[in-house]
Amino acid sequence: MPERGTRGPGRARARAPAVAIAFVLVALVGAGCALSKGGLDGPIGVNMHVSATPTSVEVDAPGWFADMTRVYLCPVDPPFLPEPGPARVGWTPGSSCHDYGSRPSGDGLTASLPLADLSDADRAMFTTADDWYLLLLELDGDRVSTAVRSRFAAPDVAGGS
Repeated sequence: MPERGTRGPGRARARAPAVAIAFVLVALVGAGCALSKGGLDGPIGVNMHVSATPTSVEVDAPGWFADMTRVYLCPVDPPFLPEPGPARVGWTPGSSCHDYGSRPSGDGLTASLPLADLSDADRAMFTTADDWYLLLLELDGDRVSTAVRSRFAAPDVAGGS
């Protein structure tokens, strides 16, 4: 038995889990401080259901609680939001995405996006894409504060109207 005032092997073993937990916490905090560009905008867990038919894309996002949402449909992966600041005022994902306008969504978002709204030029881009992207932008006036995207299999729209 060790003398009083000295540390024995039992005490070191008892502290090992606490040291391991402290190490993991420090690593997690360090990783959290090293976010990539746009890291605060990327992955946001939103309960969202997207289904596509040859005539429309149906959106049910009961977990999306933005007061106002701008909705885009894209045939390619849309760009990430710029860093918070002036570049987010009036930001859009670009001309490759079709803008379905803004809609209130404070109690979740439900939308039907008719594919008949796509121009012939849009339709040509969409028919060649294997996957499509739904992009939801949370608007605060004309500033985009948050974005969420959903990738889904493209419907057959080659013979669409």
